[in-house]
Amino acid sequence: MSDAALNRAERAELERLRAQVAQGKGRRGLRWTGSAVLLVLAAVVIVLAGVTVFARNQVLNTDRFVDSVEPLYQDAEVRAAVAARINGAVDEAIDVDALVAEAIDAVQTRGGPEVLDRLAVPLASGIDSFVDKQINAVVYSDQFTELWREATLRAHTAFVSLLRGEGGGPLELRGEDLVLDLGPVVERVKDRMVEAGFALAERIPAVSVTFTIAQSETFAKLRTAAALLDAAAWILPVAGLALLAAGIATAPDRRRGLLIGALCVAGGMLLLSAGLTIGRSAYLAGLGDSVQSQQAAVNVFDTVTRFLKGGAETMTVLALIVALACWLIGPGKAPSAVRRLGAGARNAAARGLAGSGVTFGGFGLAVHRHRRGIEVALAVAGLLWIVLWRHPGVSGVVTVAIVVALLALVVELIGRAAVEAGRGADTPAPRSA
Repeated sequence: MSDAALNRAERAELERLRAQVAQGKGRRGLRWTGSAVLLVLAAVVIVLAGVTVFARNQVLNTDRFVDSVEPLYQDAEVRAAVAARINGAVDEAIDVDALVAEAIDAVQTRGGPEVLDRLAVPLASGIDSFVDKQINAVVYSDQFTELWREATLRAHTAFVSLLRGEGGGPLELRGEDLVLDLGPVVERVKDRMVEAGFALAERIPAVSVTFTIAQSETFAKLRTAAALLDAAAWILPVAGLALLAAGIATAPDRRRGLLIGALCVAGGMLLLSAGLTIGRSAYLAGLGDSVQSQQAAVNVFDTVTRFLKGGAETMTVLALIVALACWLIGPGKAPSAVRRLGAGARNAAARGLAGSGVTFGGFGLAVHRHRRGIEVALAVAGLLWIVLWRHPGVSGVVTVAIVVALLALVVELIGRAAVEAGRGADTPAPRSA
């Protein structure tokens, strides 16, 4: 029927309905726009929250910091850089050439031959080799690991105190450099040389040997920022989750809202991973000549940032798994085909169980009635498992997802087997001839 065939009342009703539909579409569009804005903001805040929590753990949590740098204790490049730094400090404290010349002069004063002057170079070289050997014996020993760990622990504790306006200790801010005092390691090298019979090592005074941990112009401002960092590490995660929930709730289709939100979070985490890669290149390009070893600096950066990088990768995979789950339960042709294929396999397996006498009885029927709630509970439990797992990593997230999926499959099989058994019991037996 064309519009021309309508009477006045019918035409008015048609126009009213068209206006309602147009108004509904307009509101739906506004809701999608608001949802998209909230979801993008949520992704940005969640990325910032990850960086902030990582920074807080490194700056204000001594135990977390010690755990993050622990692999450096066994790093060969870092040990070589420390050995070279200590060797330089010992050389500055002991003028080997002057000591050898003094000893030869003393012997010649008492009637020693002039030919002793020819031994000055090999004697100095031998002493240098001896010192190198003793330093390496300490630096490459198990004892060094404990010394380094204790120095790191004291240094970070001092750094936290430094940020809070208290005394320094073994860690100091010197301009833009954050330096660690390796004096205890030098004392151990001195004791070892004395124990080995090199009495001249007793002349080494108590020295402060510094090892540059990092360089940044922002160190001078960290004291002011420490309190803000501490607060932001709690506020930003809550704000990010709240924005994500608000974006999903605002969306006209919450499944699609969750799908879009998950993809936004995954994209944000991928950008964070890319930023870390770019930051690593910029960090290496900005290293000055004062750095003892370029490779040691690379290893330090990779070790310190590994938890942030791992966290970004973990969140990316988790978000993609959530997005995949949202897609699978959607109305499209492809997910519908996947669901039909899975349902067919599930039903065939359930019929096989029922046919073999595994029916689960009333328990199976109860599971079938409440299967959606059970599956939601399994998904929530999986998320809690990941949250409570300190460093799950990509493999941990995939493992949790597989476990949750298998348990959901078991729930479906138990319920479907009970239903198939009930259908079999309701089917009349064929009459015998």
